[in-house]
Amino acid sequence: MNIQNNLTIPIKTLKQATEIIGGFTVTSKMPTISYSISAKDCITGSKLRKIKNSVCSDCYALKGNYIRYAKNIEKAQNKRLKAITSKDWVNAMVYIMHNQKRVISSGLFRWHDSGDLQSMEHLEKIVDIAKQTPNIKHWLPTKESNIIKNFKGVIPKNLIIRLSGSFIDGKQPIYKNTSTVVSDKKNATCKAINGKCLTCADCWDSSIKNISYLNH
Repeated sequence: MNIQNNLTIPIKTLKQATEIIGGFTVTSKMPTISYSISAKDCITGSKLRKIKNSVCSDCYALKGNYIRYAKNIEKAQNKRLKAITSKDWVNAMVYIMHNQKRVISSGLFRWHDSGDLQSMEHLEKIVDIAKQTPNIKHWLPTKESNIIKNFKGVIPKNLIIRLSGSFIDGKQPIYKNTSTVVSDKKNATCKAINGKCLTCADCWDSSIKNISYLNH
């Protein structure tokens, strides 16, 4: 799938590309940027939020700064959600991967610090972006197992998809790369210090089968 063939707008500046995708997220935790949409639009997550002890029942993306600055954040996230369907979205994202300083310096990109995959087309576009940016490692955490397991194409080696567990202290999903959430700090394998990744890039490392995060 090469969305670029259908483009009508040539991307010439980072400002233009950023406007097309609806902006990106800069967090203090990671050495790179990420792309977020509202957790309210999660397909599986919206169902899990109603279930006690699920990892979504106390979703971090629906509290804290996400609530404190809800008006501005939701406006930006909704713009990004609509942008995904644009025929220029893939090309704009690729331009950002090649020109945004934090992505270039780290060689990393994270999909969805808030939100999740919306459709098979959404995943196909992310795969296309990863294929066009082979020097960038992409990390895609997701709970949308049906979309992932029904994908018929080839996942490029630089796109690390981690299928996320549904329950705190629950079993890890059946997939080559996964993530889980634990309640006991001693069982957490995430090496983030004071909420910061620092030099750790384990989430982007396909040789690490499962990463356990402390519930927060």
